[in-house]
Amino acid sequence: MVTEQGREPKEVARDLGICIDTLRNWLKSAGMQLGQVSRHNREQQRIRELEAEIRTLRKQLGEKDEVIDILKKSVGILSKP
Repeated sequence: MVTEQGREPKEVARDLGICIDTLRNWLKSAGMQLGQVSRHNREQQRIRELEAEIRTLRKQLGEKDEVIDILKKSVGILSKP
């Protein structure tokens, strides 16, 4: 839950009804430490935010390209004698 879902260790420990030290020991035996998990979770969150921003910007760029194409066609039509 902590490593795969990116949930906060304190929240997971509370939901499971276990002590945070127990969760810390489990993570340690899995080769992770709470600091590493938190940093990993922050990095994953930042990646998701950046991917969402990229999708938004690509959509806006597509809309701008459509407007430019329409304007080019209208200039061509209006400039014909």
